[in-house]
Amino acid sequence: MLSLVFLPWLARAAEDWTERMLVVANQGLPDSVALARYYAERRGVATNRIFLVNCPQTFEISRLQFNETLRDPIERHLENRGWLARDERGAVKRNDCWLLVLCWGVPLKIAPDPALREKAVDLMPAPFRRNEAAVDNELAMLPSGRVALTGPLTNPFYRMEFFPPASRRMMMVARLDGPDVAVARALVDRAMAVETTGLLGRAYFDARGVQEPGPKAADDYLRAAHRAALRAGFESVLDEKGEMFPAEFPMTDVALYAGWYAARPEGAVGRRDFRFRPGAVVFHIHSFSASTMNSGWVGPCLARGAGASVGYVYEPYLHLCLNSQIFFERLLGGHNFAESAYAATPALSWQQTVVGDPLYRPFLFTADEQTDRLEATRHPDLPWAYLRKANLLIAAGKEPEAVRYLTGKNAALRSPILDEKLGDLHVQFHLSQEAVAAYERARAAYRNAYDVVRVSNSLADLLLKLDKPAGALAVLDDVIRRYPAYEGRPMLLKSAAALAVKLGDDTKLDYYTKLLPPAADASHPKTK
Repeated sequence: MLSLVFLPWLARAAEDWTERMLVVANQGLPDSVALARYYAERRGVATNRIFLVNCPQTFEISRLQFNETLRDPIERHLENRGWLARDERGAVKRNDCWLLVLCWGVPLKIAPDPALREKAVDLMPAPFRRNEAAVDNELAMLPSGRVALTGPLTNPFYRMEFFPPASRRMMMVARLDGPDVAVARALVDRAMAVETTGLLGRAYFDARGVQEPGPKAADDYLRAAHRAALRAGFESVLDEKGEMFPAEFPMTDVALYAGWYAARPEGAVGRRDFRFRPGAVVFHIHSFSASTMNSGWVGPCLARGAGASVGYVYEPYLHLCLNSQIFFERLLGGHNFAESAYAATPALSWQQTVVGDPLYRPFLFTADEQTDRLEATRHPDLPWAYLRKANLLIAAGKEPEAVRYLTGKNAALRSPILDEKLGDLHVQFHLSQEAVAAYERARAAYRNAYDVVRVSNSLADLLLKLDKPAGALAVLDDVIRRYPAYEGRPMLLKSAAALAVKLGDDTKLDYYTKLLPPAADASHPKTK
């Protein structure tokens, strides 16, 4: 199997979602209304599919405000249009609205209501005797009529593989949102730009290496998502250390990211100059990752170039968080963002918010289709498409063919992306001279400091294995001098100092020792 897009259950007719949605904006905010109209125009949504509500202009609202300014007006509008109908008992007999799109300015979460008393609450586990919720997740249950508001409800879409939905009892809800309306609007532009060629770049999955049964399940989902990314042809990295990818980790060109557990972007993702690939899909497990759009994980990641994310407005509890395995498998298999998120969501009427263009399909094309599109315009992402095809060959056990393919394509492109991969493959096949040459070409051509660091580390490691410490030291010395602000410089200095000791080079040892922080300097070896 070369690609997830060939899975048989994906052979389904494409539905016109634009005729099955309602775009909701806050009429008191001109920017919210303008965003709704912009989205409708770009996606070809009829203007009668835009609905304006007069709701508070705050992230958090009361349950009464939710009912009076959001839920009830939307329900009446759907019924008046004939898009939602119930029988005399209140059961849904018609639901032609599969998708709500909430625009920037529509409240994000519903505050807990201590005065709300419902039957059977005392029979629930104590942690679930709560009635706060994400606006999105609560509206998803709107077709079901009046449902229990305390605790989570089972999502009938969970683990489903076929859409349109078999269940009429709910609808998918997503939002175009962010720290400001410009970021929310950019989500539309990024999604539609990516859909012309398909999402490309690297994938990173940040597990924690835990063994307790509950937390281990989250790690297992991340491991499975990592394997799915590999099968789809991505350069994919899985970290299983307790801490996050550290700031010095040479993480670049991030198209897919998932991990846990920090309150905000930290480590490599938290670097001041860090940017995702435009349209990247990111997910981080944290209880309050979307408690506002100005803090946590979701909003800041969208402001750094990501195109879609899923987060939590209040404590969801780990086992009710998004199943990252299902989410990324569906997404990589060609489903749109809303489908993928709701198929991976265990519970509704709970704490999850889905932020991004719900129609976004970042993996619309096969690898061959993607390459053809990029070749036709000599698109700058063409090396990534070639890399993806080579990785699909590797996933199929055809490494020699992958080497030949990359070598042929790189003869004209001379891309550091392809040279770095060729270096890795040459190392695998013990072609040391070819590997050194490929790494050197990549190192000379890369412009991003973290790309240079990554390939320099690979080259230095290889030279050490070849018993060429002077060559390895020259590589490390170059990085140390070129990037004085690199977060991992103290580690490079230690390594370089150790090599200077081995080579008996007191001049360089003195140079590195003076640059080391005092604590590191105190324990550093001397040549004499």
